[in-house]
Amino acid sequence: MTVSVTEMEHLKKLARLEMTPEETAAAAKDINNILDSFQALQNLDLSAYLEMPRPVAMQNIMRPDQATPPLEQSVAVAVAVESEDGFFKVPRTVE
Repeated sequence: MTVSVTEMEHLKKLARLEMTPEETAAAAKDINNILDSFQALQNLDLSAYLEMPRPVAMQNIMRPDQATPPLEQSVAVAVAVESEDGFFKVPRTVE
């Protein structure tokens, strides 16, 4: 798997990054080197090695889902840094 410069341009746009063409090419090269390293790890034959022992036995502790009553709005909003008219007040994030 490799990342092309075109795909890097798309990623740049999605992440709203401002990069020069040289920086974009360098980033694509760096990402491809990382992906190559992961591929090399995937290709290793580790069948001759046992799994390392764990200090604590692994087990999933599952419990049945239980419905509980929801928090009252006033209780939930009580922990807010800022609130207004019974709602959380947060900084604007969308222009």
